[in-house]
Amino acid sequence: MRWARWIDHLPLWVAYGAAISTGIYEPGELAIMALPLVGAAMVEALRWDLGRHHRWLEVGALAFFLADLARGHGIFPVAIHTLFLLAGLRLVLPRELPQRRQLVLMGFLLFLTTAVSTTDLVFLLWALLWLGSAAAALLQQSWEASASLRRGTPSRPPFGRIPAWMGATLVLGVGFFLILPRLNAGFRPRGFLGTTALAARAGFGDQMDLASGGPIEPNPEVVLRIAPPPGTDPATLPGLDLLRGVALETVQGMRWSTSDLTPPVLRGPRQGSGTRRAEFLFYPSAQGILTLPYGTTGVEPNAPLRRGGGGSLRWQFPRTRPVPLEVTWSAGGPDPSEPWLSPRRLGHLLELGPEHEAARRWSLRLAPGILATPELAHVLERDLRRFRYTLDNPSGRAANPLEDFLERTQAGHCEYFASAMALMLRARGVPARVVNGFRLGPWIPEGGYFRVSQDQAHSWVEYWDQGGWHVADPTPAGAGQGPHGAPLDLGILTRWLDNLRYQWDRHVVRFSDQDQVAGLSWLQARLQGWEWRWKAPPAGLSWGLALLVAGWIAWRTRALWRPVAPGPGSIRALRPLLARTRRVAAPQAGETARAWLLRLGTLRPERVGDLLRLAEAVEAEAYAGRDSAASALAKAEAAVWRGWRPPTSP
Repeated sequence: MRWARWIDHLPLWVAYGAAISTGIYEPGELAIMALPLVGAAMVEALRWDLGRHHRWLEVGALAFFLADLARGHGIFPVAIHTLFLLAGLRLVLPRELPQRRQLVLMGFLLFLTTAVSTTDLVFLLWALLWLGSAAAALLQQSWEASASLRRGTPSRPPFGRIPAWMGATLVLGVGFFLILPRLNAGFRPRGFLGTTALAARAGFGDQMDLASGGPIEPNPEVVLRIAPPPGTDPATLPGLDLLRGVALETVQGMRWSTSDLTPPVLRGPRQGSGTRRAEFLFYPSAQGILTLPYGTTGVEPNAPLRRGGGGSLRWQFPRTRPVPLEVTWSAGGPDPSEPWLSPRRLGHLLELGPEHEAARRWSLRLAPGILATPELAHVLERDLRRFRYTLDNPSGRAANPLEDFLERTQAGHCEYFASAMALMLRARGVPARVVNGFRLGPWIPEGGYFRVSQDQAHSWVEYWDQGGWHVADPTPAGAGQGPHGAPLDLGILTRWLDNLRYQWDRHVVRFSDQDQVAGLSWLQARLQGWEWRWKAPPAGLSWGLALLVAGWIAWRTRALWRPVAPGPGSIRALRPLLARTRRVAAPQAGETARAWLLRLGTLRPERVGDLLRLAEAVEAEAYAGRDSAASALAKAEAAVWRGWRPPTSP
């Protein structure tokens, strides 16, 4: 077969594709993984023989392993890189059947290391692809051994059966998924893969630095889905426009960070009444901070949470899978846990440095005179919204990014607007801080939930006045975009795909033993309440149908219960060939195996030589007791007789 040796490459390339789909590897690591496979593909295409250079290749692989280990990035990435390197080395060297089976095993190990790190729906497709590629490789290897025993042009392996095998495996897997106990273990090796170097991408963080450099790239990674009760109108859910995560009260130069003086906050500066409830599905994040609406009054169930810096609420342990929480919130007044500011906190919330002089000047320029705090905040918020919103970060590389933002560019992202307004308020004696969180994402009507991604990460201002904190958001909306540059709506295809992922998370990833019990209880209730409403057929008709079915089963299984005919039928190795040729040349009474095989040769003269070799092998195995290849020869001969009919006479 022309493409037979290329099939050995398939499991490894599919394992590499699955590794890409997880999103846990950096581009440099993916390049290291792909390089051996690309090199092996070039060697295969050019048909180079590198067998005589195997020593140098092995020495090079050892040197790469030692150099990779010396980088100190952890044993896990070194093991992955080494497996890919060894697989590529195995592909470029001459390989026989044992080495080809080793390649399938390497592909399985590489796929396994990826499979334990994700539960995404897309990975199910990669799993099916890997199953098909491994089945194709193993089928090709076993078929070649059988085809080598037949003369003439070998036939192709039955690759058409692979989709049916994959479908059967999927059905079997669904059955086991529904009945086996739930395993809630997860493994996502972010901590030691070096995959967190994404400072140039949009996203939530527990600190802020205006001098972070170049432009910010979009980041569509989903961090939260908010599903209100079924049938709820999304327009009747106030209080979700801002999801508060962490307060940044300490400013040093251009860098904002959390303060240990910040008390925990569960209720925020909202006015109104009414209580709302929704399911918040939190996805794993590096910070482990829960972003909740203002006025949150309850989080259920009692998950392992802890108080963190900046008044944040964090997971007590790192999460590896999405976690659903029932969140209750309501409108409220000033935070009852912080009715006043101590002198120490008040001084901390009014700190300014000499590098913040531009904020002092612009606060007087935008809002001159003595103004009440609410009016001052309103004027500053209104005037800053006249600036231009952009992710290009034109002031990021300036010596004083804040001054450059106010004096020259008057354009930036939300961190510049929030930082500028907080410092302007401090310059006028108003305690202020920056808050990081998320804006509410688009509504997905196909699934009935809000989708919040890293693109909705946002910064705004909280200022103190009359015994409570109040919110101000000076960031303008981009042209045709939401307040943080995110699209206001998603295309129908994107919404359907996102809903498919959400349903996968809800009904597969979060499928628990409670769901199993509920499903069995539902089935039991339906069976107990089920009544037979059809009248039984007459007894004669019932017995007639039963006899008809029994007769059909007996006829279809007649080869199993009827006695074995003497002669060739008593030889087990010939039974496959007997099944193929019974209609064209059934053994006659008293006919020996050799005589029957020779009679088959008269029907197909081109098979006489193969039939004689089969007769000798059968006699050696059946009569002389010697081990031979009679079974393999008989199976090969049976394949040749498949579908053959004797020619009709004119």
